[in-house]
Amino acid sequence: MTLVHADHGAAMLFVLLLGAGAGVAALLSRRVIGLRILDYPTGRSAHARPVPKGGGLAILAVFVTGVPLAQMLWHHAPTLADKTLLAATAWLGLFSWRDDMHPMPALWKLGAQVLAALLVAWGSLGVLPHDGAAWSALAGRSLWLVVLCNAINFMDGLDGLAAGCTLLACLATALLCLHAGTGVDTWGTALVMAVAIAGFLPFNFPKARLFMGDVGSQCCGLVLGALGLHMADLPQLAHGRALMPLMLSGLLADVGVTLLRRAMLRRPLLQAHREHFYQMAHRGGMEPVTITMLAWAATLCGAVAAGALAGGVVGLPAATGGPLALQLLWAAVVIWRVRHAPGVRW
Repeated sequence: MTLVHADHGAAMLFVLLLGAGAGVAALLSRRVIGLRILDYPTGRSAHARPVPKGGGLAILAVFVTGVPLAQMLWHHAPTLADKTLLAATAWLGLFSWRDDMHPMPALWKLGAQVLAALLVAWGSLGVLPHDGAAWSALAGRSLWLVVLCNAINFMDGLDGLAAGCTLLACLATALLCLHAGTGVDTWGTALVMAVAIAGFLPFNFPKARLFMGDVGSQCCGLVLGALGLHMADLPQLAHGRALMPLMLSGLLADVGVTLLRRAMLRRPLLQAHREHFYQMAHRGGMEPVTITMLAWAATLCGAVAAGALAGGVVGLPAATGGPLALQLLWAAVVIWRVRHAPGVRW
């Protein structure tokens, strides 16, 4: 059921559910701080003192309970895609929480991501692959989901950066899908994730009292990837495949260029480092709050471009022009700062 055809009672209950979700996420975040599971600073860290981590548990708990409740309010019978997304998010979140407490090898984490991605991709297709085209679709969708899991994880290195960008992308997704008259399985899922992050974000920005950890970044990446697949499959949205990549173009550009550069220099891709553009900007003397706000601005720019594309206002080449120009400008600024910062080398 779409919000356009909803009764006022269900709409009011849904608004109350969203408010309760934000409140519960805030309360759970406070409880996680009390667990005193600390992230100790290393040579790659942006923080100078131990900070509690695991705030993603609050996001995970609100998401996996809020989505079924939202769908019940709108009398939406859960589809295979809904069920597999919740199951995969819970699995990946709990695995990542275990990794937050006791770090595991990178290949183990990649394996957990692949399993979760395969489950979500299969659910989005609705059937088991039976020919070459279906297997290719499963592989392509799974790759997209793994990329998003890692992109959000890699970019979760400054206070509020990854969480804020995820929040904005979810809100933009919900607005686009509501305007297009799609079902609660897309805009409702996006709004539940948005309020879960909204409850956590005050503990993470502007000065972090709590990190979301891998349990948060992995879940955020998986859900954003799944929302991207939903939009790609919606006939109501023009150029659905391009909408989520446009929204997250700033994060994806940073990760893509950084990994490409490391590959060209034959540096190990699975090894932790601090060579992302946002990290180099920080090492070059830029304030963390400024970097985070610029990342949010890039997400908003991508969301506006996605909205214009989905609404048929501009074509795909024009829609990509603004985000691309913004990323080139950001890259030039960071390169200039690094060259003029004493003792800082890429």
